[in-house]
Amino acid sequence: MKSPTIRRSPDATLGAAVAHPLRCRCLAIFADRVASPAEIARELGLEVSGVGYHVNALAEAGLIEEVRQRPVRGAVEHFYRAVVRPITSTEEEAATDMEKRKSFARTTWSLITANATMALQAGTLVERPDHHLTRLPLRVDEKGWKEMTEAYMELYERVYEIQAASAERLGENPGDPGISALSIQAFFETPEESPGVNLWLEPPAAEQPPEDLPAA
Repeated sequence: MKSPTIRRSPDATLGAAVAHPLRCRCLAIFADRVASPAEIARELGLEVSGVGYHVNALAEAGLIEEVRQRPVRGAVEHFYRAVVRPITSTEEEAATDMEKRKSFARTTWSLITANATMALQAGTLVERPDHHLTRLPLRVDEKGWKEMTEAYMELYERVYEIQAASAERLGENPGDPGISALSIQAFFETPEESPGVNLWLEPPAAEQPPEDLPAA
């Protein structure tokens, strides 16, 4: 008999979505392209049932969405992609309600965590000595906050300029595959005291995959 689906709070869902290594790998793949559990299983050399379990968990968390289906030998193959969140201006963000802002943040942090977990496991996160990874707690006034947000937007635009120039050079040199990389920017207000919410909760026991499913 199939166990009933356990619904968690949105904040707990964030931790559960990236709590398993295979789930991280699936989410990172869906962020790059449309794929099915069967494709991912073949690519990773795993059982479809194990991959399908974690894909279902990502779909339940709202981190991926089904985009099409394909009949395959009497069955239906489902294809998914990561939920795409548009870049919004300060004015658009101000007009968005808090729950939608939280939903955007959960999706973005889940993708970042999945990408970083894979890069750390593969060793590429710190392979290059000129990589950048910093955490800097700050205390600023309102003027400083505004200046910081403007500085981050300027960097965001500069990163896109560099990406466009790189794409042009790579197009002129088909023999150069380029370097797969990820740029992450974050600047946000932190609470003065811990709110007592653990966003990295392990999934409940009933949500753990069966023991015979692969861990990675």
